[in-house]
Amino acid sequence: MKKLLDIAARVSDQAEVFSIRNDSGSLDMRNGKPSDMSASIQSGYALRILKDGRIGTAYTKNLLNRNELVSNALDSLKGSVNAGFSFPEPSEIPESWLPDESVSSMGFHDLHSRTSKVLNYLNGKVDGQIDVTSGRGIQDMAIMNTSGLDFSRKSSFMYIFTSLLYPNSETAVRKIFQSRKAVDFPESELDGLVNLYVSGFPEVDILTGRMKVVFTPDTIYTILWRLAAAASGKSFYNRVSPLQNRREDKVLSDKFTLYGDPTDPLEVDQHFIDDEGVPAKKHVIFEKGIFKNLVLNLDYAEKLKEEPTGTGYRGGMWGGETVALSPVPSLVCKRIAPGDISFEDMVRSIDRGVIVMGVLGAHSGNILNGDFSVGLNPGFYVENGEIKGRVKDGMVSGNVYDVLNNIESVENRLHDSYAGGMYPSILLDDVSVAAK
Repeated sequence: MKKLLDIAARVSDQAEVFSIRNDSGSLDMRNGKPSDMSASIQSGYALRILKDGRIGTAYTKNLLNRNELVSNALDSLKGSVNAGFSFPEPSEIPESWLPDESVSSMGFHDLHSRTSKVLNYLNGKVDGQIDVTSGRGIQDMAIMNTSGLDFSRKSSFMYIFTSLLYPNSETAVRKIFQSRKAVDFPESELDGLVNLYVSGFPEVDILTGRMKVVFTPDTIYTILWRLAAAASGKSFYNRVSPLQNRREDKVLSDKFTLYGDPTDPLEVDQHFIDDEGVPAKKHVIFEKGIFKNLVLNLDYAEKLKEEPTGTGYRGGMWGGETVALSPVPSLVCKRIAPGDISFEDMVRSIDRGVIVMGVLGAHSGNILNGDFSVGLNPGFYVENGEIKGRVKDGMVSGNVYDVLNNIESVENRLHDSYAGGMYPSILLDDVSVAAK
């Protein structure tokens, strides 16, 4: 990396080299038998150069030809993409935790053993198909620039993802468990999943109307996707955000607080620097309903004449090669502050409503405006505080700024979400529910 940075520095005003290496493996088991195994090692290098107020980029899977990579970055300057920012200087950053040996040494035998434990525990408790996926990942990331920054971090995590499918369908209740260390899926969490599965086993018809709706942790991303788009520095720079000129205004219920915190000790990917070398910290977007901050990377911070927020990351909703992607404003390690009621009491408080356990079509609707319309996959119908079964062909729709002003309660604990982040369930009032 140092050789590449030196070559790039000679032909540019500033330069940055970013590298990443991911070593991952996973095992899928369906009804007690392995159905798929995968292992991959992916690595790459990304170069960004600044010259005459423009930015050039290039990436490669290896460093066999550094001069060619620099030449490619210089060629990309012809695109005339303006960049008024500078690469950050070094700052005081705490050391991140090192990968745990119990994860680093995990092989397919270990994955099979932990997956089998889940299957054996669930055997006989449900009537449908049981799918379990276990996996582990180890990541090495480094970033170096001509402003003197030279930083690297390593991380590791493992996960077990369990799905209980209803007979003759791909509809399921699901739960993910993640850890920095190689551990088993907690039996208490599996028991809770079984109880939900059994409660939703009957298929029921319901009447279309407005009612109470619970968004569970694995479906919260439907709402957060829209809020993140509106709070992005890109939307503000283009003056298309519905939150334009609303900073410090109360726009949501005071029961709603949203933030990202990569430094949280509970975070499996705890880190103290973003993908541009800016220190990461707890970053609050909404505090008790008040819109507080934008999500900025170096580029949009400069364009809006604000300070970067340590939220510039390579990646996105649709995935892709990390080194091939430019850093964009991204809120990571997301959290919604918990409330004061258990999930069980939340359900008991519902006179008539739906629990959204899974969604189809989260991308539909005007995302930037906050509109959503999602199919229930599944959704559980609740009447007089009791789950009656899963809804047949149901749909929930609305606007996040409307429904998040009608929060009735927020669960008192956080759960891992397979869409990323840790969230409580949220009970909303007066939401549109459609059913055939």
